[in-house]
Amino acid sequence: MKRTATRDLRLIWILCLLAGSFLVTAIGNAQTNLNVSKPVRLSEAEKAWLRQHPVVYWGVDPHWPPFSSFDRQGRASGINVEMVELIAKRAGLNIKLVQTPAWSETLRKADTREIDFIGGIARTEERERLHGLKFTEAYCSFPTAIITRENTPFFTPLEELIKSLRIALPRNYATTEELLRDYSGARAVLTDTEEESMLAVAGNKADATVLNLASASYIVHMRGLANLKISGFTDPEFYLRLAVRNDMPELHSILEKGLATIDKREAEAIYAKYILPGTLEEINWRTWRRRVIYFILIGGAALVGALLWNRKLAGEIRRREAAEIDLRRVRDQLEKHTRELDRHATEMQGLNERLVSANKDLESFSSSVSHDLKSPLRRLRSFVDLLQEDAGDTLNAEGRECLAIINHEARRMGQLIEDLLAFSRVGRSEMHLAPVNLEQLVNEVVRDVQLETKGREIIWQIEPLPEVRGDRALLRQAVVNLIDNAVKFTRGRSPARINFGVLPAKPDDKEVTFYIRDNGSGFDMNYAYAIFEAFQRLHSQEEFEGTGIGLANVQRIIQRHGGRVWAEGEVNKGATFYFTLPRKMS
Repeated sequence: MKRTATRDLRLIWILCLLAGSFLVTAIGNAQTNLNVSKPVRLSEAEKAWLRQHPVVYWGVDPHWPPFSSFDRQGRASGINVEMVELIAKRAGLNIKLVQTPAWSETLRKADTREIDFIGGIARTEERERLHGLKFTEAYCSFPTAIITRENTPFFTPLEELIKSLRIALPRNYATTEELLRDYSGARAVLTDTEEESMLAVAGNKADATVLNLASASYIVHMRGLANLKISGFTDPEFYLRLAVRNDMPELHSILEKGLATIDKREAEAIYAKYILPGTLEEINWRTWRRRVIYFILIGGAALVGALLWNRKLAGEIRRREAAEIDLRRVRDQLEKHTRELDRHATEMQGLNERLVSANKDLESFSSSVSHDLKSPLRRLRSFVDLLQEDAGDTLNAEGRECLAIINHEARRMGQLIEDLLAFSRVGRSEMHLAPVNLEQLVNEVVRDVQLETKGREIIWQIEPLPEVRGDRALLRQAVVNLIDNAVKFTRGRSPARINFGVLPAKPDDKEVTFYIRDNGSGFDMNYAYAIFEAFQRLHSQEEFEGTGIGLANVQRIIQRHGGRVWAEGEVNKGATFYFTLPRKMS
């Protein structure tokens, strides 16, 4: 009996994932249409707007496959990405995708007008009112599925689930907002992504989740969550649209026109690249509703006469036998794909192990090279000092200048070696985690810096900072690098202002966000991606000295603590550096 139930469960998932396998063939036929030019006819006002906006910035949910996600190299892919790129090509838009660490950050940038439109977002009244967004027509839709573990009855009503079970829901998603609004007593378990919600149900940390069928099928397939099933569907379908700033009506009109050029076959070609075969046209609510009505009619006919019932039942049995034959064929195909995925996973694991080994070799190499360079550099500086003492008076002005340059560059190289050693040690040192009074640590560093900056007018503002959990030595190194950076780039400001603070947080937040803000030279946000890369500098050596290692050390230290680091700035208007750390554990 258990084996039969398991088989039925597998068949249900196979129906959801593979019943529309014809789409694989459709890729080859429909993909050619994507390359056919269908230029959008723009009005004079829209053309003028494009000339005034040579670059249009946009954003997506960075962790939402198969709709939008980024690989390790920062390359974006997904349904939303390809739809927007196709629209931009046809409308003549020069678009730039702004990568964010989380969906909430994308929404925040829409609030602050740092991005002009969002690709792939569900329309809600709150988003129109609070975020100031205007939505286009929907360009795709999927049923909203109720996902539970296999021991939950099929077609369980959503109202019953919410009353008695824990529902895992991702934060800031439209489905979550609507459910929490309509069911105020829901026992919600909030997560950061849809994948975390599915894993919470699979791991018995929640009893059910509600999300669109495309995402559910993708996550089940990629994670191999065999203990989950579809228990039913909610009434509203999941519609994806583009959301534009409400102060840019011309951009809204251009995007609407671009959407209108994409026909059904082109859209299906894009879907087929990212959605598992069968998800597109398998279980949608209207199909299920027709089937339910069909079986109800059969049941009603059975009450009229046993003969009619038996005839109908015999026909249904024949259809099921035929379906089982088809399902066995599909199952064989699925098993074949599963073996291929296992092989690819094994290859990826091997590549990852080789990468880890290569990183260790690289760190060991850099440490060894740095140590080996110290000895000849020390001798070089000693000979320069001796030459200056013994023969400095006999040299002409040009000779003394050459010696000074040699001495300066030797010291600069020595500092570079020390920074390289520090960078190598950060990656190899053992972590000693303990509660850290960050406010006390910051004040210690500021006192040391004040002794070195006597004569400069610097206004320090250190706000009350909470206790965190981390390695105190490594955190002190990160704070020293951040404060030294602020002191260096405020040189020339009178007074210089440096503020170290913390952003407001909710009691249940697992991390704390700190920041250090200055009124220094700032930087161009177009180059923000390079700030934390080793040896990358946005200013010349003549403007500001440095080796380009300090902020790379900061990023490595914060990441080892499980945190994030990023920066915002504006040329000649200062910069703000943010980093997150885990809260102190009770």
